[in-house]
Amino acid sequence: MAREIITHFHYIHHSGDSQRGFTLLELVFTVVIMGILIAMAAPSFNGLIESNKIKRLATEIEWLLVQAKSEAVMRGTKVYVYSSMPVLRTHSNWCIFTSTADDESSCDGPDTNILSSIDSANFSGINFGNSRTLNQFSFDSLHGKPNANGSYRYSIGDYKLKTTVYTITGRIYTCLEAGSEKLSTYEEC
Repeated sequence: MAREIITHFHYIHHSGDSQRGFTLLELVFTVVIMGILIAMAAPSFNGLIESNKIKRLATEIEWLLVQAKSEAVMRGTKVYVYSSMPVLRTHSNWCIFTSTADDESSCDGPDTNILSSIDSANFSGINFGNSRTLNQFSFDSLHGKPNANGSYRYSIGDYKLKTTVYTITGRIYTCLEAGSEKLSTYEEC
């Protein structure tokens, strides 16, 4: 019995030599190589983040406008769309909201008439601008057509998109502006 125990300890001692861990030098080399690979991949992740952010904004603007159009017909009353921004034409502090009231309030204030809103707080780094005709317009209650033509323009990095509202057809359309980096889901204007 004692001999079996000694043999077992002898086996454990010898098999332990063949199962050693990593040396400090091997770990340092591994960490350095991983750091280099991550540094090389970082710029492509930045582009991916920017493209996803601008696609999400385009989708939210389209849905805000489609919702306003639907609400106008469903409620049987005009629904107003407001663009709230400083005097500058293109900037990074902006807000778009829909309301059933004909008096412009703001995205910040607690207004019971506001149906939905999108603001720059959720889309940091995106520059936004719009046609003067889209500062305040409405969708009619009968056909859901807007009473103004115009475009919302927004960009981040090399990505530039434009969402256009057409009066005659009531169409809401988003496309890539000239000189923009390609995005798979949008055609050029």
